[in-house]
Amino acid sequence: MKTTRTRLASTLAAGLIGSAALMTTSTALAFDPSVDASLGISSMYLWRGTDLGDGDAQVAGSLDFDSGVGAYAGVWTSSGDSGAGQEYDLYAGYATDITEDVSVDAGVINYIYPDQSKVDDDGNYVSQTGFGDFSEAYLGISAYGFGVDYYNDITSADYQYVNASYGYGPFGIAVGRHIFDDENPSSAYGEDMTHLDLSFQFNDELSFTTSTMVDSDTDDAARQTTFIQVTYAKSFSL
Repeated sequence: MKTTRTRLASTLAAGLIGSAALMTTSTALAFDPSVDASLGISSMYLWRGTDLGDGDAQVAGSLDFDSGVGAYAGVWTSSGDSGAGQEYDLYAGYATDITEDVSVDAGVINYIYPDQSKVDDDGNYVSQTGFGDFSEAYLGISAYGFGVDYYNDITSADYQYVNASYGYGPFGIAVGRHIFDDENPSSAYGEDMTHLDLSFQFNDELSFTTSTMVDSDTDDAARQTTFIQVTYAKSFSL
């Protein structure tokens, strides 16, 4: 999540979106609404330090409405991960500049997987996942190239994610941490996992990211895993 409007290339490269499709906007002084779209392909589905696509390439796109006065909303869709299948995310929020160098962004994301079924307490499949089954509230603050983003699962309250980042020109570095409920960990990495991402934005369309798991409850071999993602994306004003 960023506090100025970005396109699919940079958000995917940062690993902050995917199952997290946040594209934010800064407040304008006058009402000037706009609609934008993006389409991109990536070598893998990299999301918060994990490979959701099991090595497969990813195709994704978005449609965004920017009110021009801070409020925004949009939809992001992806070819899906290896476990949950096809995905599309709905998001809405508000972003504004506090000063010339300090910005804030807050909103809600809803993740929808039409092909994934829910299971009841008896282990029976009862329905497909839909609107409201998995949602996160988020808050992001950026200042002088630094950014801190916080995500909280508001549907089950057993998962949080924090990401701290810094960007200088085309280069970026980010450290993200998954935080699971100690009493009910639902991650293959145990209760918590931390990853380090390094990114390079070659131009407006092409970007590169490496992501390494640096801490988790798994064995040493898993912690040494490094993913390399290449993303090409285009954005369009409608």
